[in-house]
Formats: sequence, C-alpha cells, structure tokens
Amino acid sequence: MASNNWKAARLAVHGAFKRNVESSPPAAGEPKEILKFLGHHLDLQGAGEDHTSSIEYALEPFLVKLSSGHWPDPLVVECIGKFDCASPSFVSGIRSIIRPSNSSDLRWKAAGLMALISSQWFDSPTPVMEPEEMSEFCEHLAVQKTDDALHGDFVQRCSVTILFGMLRSSEWRKHIPTRFWCVLAHCALVEEELESFKWCLQNATDLLEYTRGLADGEGLKWWYGVLWLHLDRLDTTVLKEVEGIAKSMSLGDGLSDLELYRDIIVQEIRRGVQAGVRVRTRFAALEENRHRLAQIIDGRHRGGR
Repeated sequence: MASNNWKAARLAVHGAFKRNVESSPPAAGEPKEILKFLGHHLDLQGAGEDHTSSIEYALEPFLVKLSSGHWPDPLVVECIGKFDCASPSFVSGIRSIIRPSNSSDLRWKAAGLMALISSQWFDSPTPVMEPEEMSEFCEHLAVQKTDDALHGDFVQRCSVTILFGMLRSSEWRKHIPTRFWCVLAHCALVEEELESFKWCLQNATDLLEYTRGLADGEGLKWWYGVLWLHLDRLDTTVLKEVEGIAKSMSLGDGLSDLELYRDIIVQEIRRGVQAGVRVRTRFAALEENRHRLAQIIDGRHRGGR
C-alpha cells in the first residue's frame, strides 16, 4: 500500500476508535484488515519509528472480550491464526512495545494480543527470538506483572495464558524469571480449551520434574499449586503423586504452601458462585479438590503437635 494510503488508513483508524474510547470499546469490525494495519505499523515500530498510537488503536478491537473475561469471537481467532504473527518484523514490533518505557495501557494491550497469538510464538519448531532476546522479553513481562495491579483480571488472564505457552516450550521455559512464576496463582482464568494449558496438564509430571530442578524454588511452588487447583483433571498416577508430596512436605514452609493452595481454591470457588451451570459443575470439582487438600492439611497439623 502506498504511503498516502497508509496515512489515510491511520486517520480513519484514529478517528473511528477515538470516538469510542470514552463510551464503549469498538467492535472488531474487519479483523483481517485491522491485522494488516497492525502488522504494518508493528513492522515500522520494530524498525525504530514511533507508531504507538496507531498500534494501540489497532489492538483495541481484539481485546474487547478478552478484557471482560471472554475469549474473542471465532472470526477473530481464525483471522489471527491465518496471520503470520511470528514473522521477524512482527516479533520485533511487539518486543519494542512491551518495553517498560512505554505506557502501561499500551504494554498490556500488546500482552493481550500475545495471549491470542501464544501458539504461534511458543509452539514453534524454530524459536521466534534468540535466547538473550527471550530473557529480556520475559523480564519485561515480569515487570509488567508487578507494575500493573490496577488492571485486575485482564492482566492476570493475559500473564498466565502467556506463561502456559512458555511452559509448553522447552526453549522458552528456561527464560521464565523467578518473579513471573506467581502468576500461576491465577491459572483458573485460562481458557480451558487452550492447547498449551491442556498440554501442560497432560505433561504434569514432566513439568513437576523440571520445576524441581530450578534453584529458586518458585517454579515448583507455583506449578504444584496448579496441580492442586486442577487435581480433578489429573490421571490417577499423577493425582497420587501430588497427594504423596503433600503428605511428606515439611511442617514449616511446606505446610504454609499447602494452606496457600487451599486459600486459592476457596477464592476461586467464591469468585464463581454466580456463574452458569457448566461452570458450577467445575466449582463442584474445585470443592472436592479443596476437601482432599484440607484433609491432608488437617492431618499434618495433628501430626505436628
């Protein structure tokens, strides 16, 4: 597209989305065309030009439902799946946007898009970044997680979706910073049909072994908490291993961690008491998970006296 045409497109996008910014978020409209617009300006951003306002407006329609706790329309997901979000120029553009020097809102809109393109970045035979770039990028995500508590569930949902994608990749998981593991406390916010989420639970034992080998202990602490929250989804062998670990944990920090997992399960049950029938079925399973953990905690307290 000629430069004059891109200038006209920018004016149209800015005008359309500015009118809605204080009333209601814009609908996705034509996601294929907006993706093309977004990709072009991410290319320019990665090359050193400043197009943050155009990128921010173009990101908005993809995040309307994600920010309200719902996955985007199938059309949006389909269009994103067909778009090359792993091209070097696109990746470079996202890397430039996610830097802490940019505004909080812009960075989290970019992270929201990353939650949608997770499979293209993390389930790829060829890494989209060099190792040192992965480390820097993960550190920037961790900074966002600690900086942006005011964004609530949207931040948590994006962060934990991205983290599950990283866990699926043997290359990316090596670069997860210590302070980023705690977003797994919000693993209940992940879309249940997310392929990386399903893969992680199916490979729960392998990830348990991997996190055991980490020096900081945070990976093991939070991955083990995920297994308790989703105890009902584990096969019998893994379930017995998870319960066995709890029964052998120390009465100090180990017991405190078990009580933390119990509290997280209770919070998740409370959070969804007004949800629909399908979700209420899930909460019944959570209640059973809480009950099994509570029995172990009570037994450890009695044994410790």
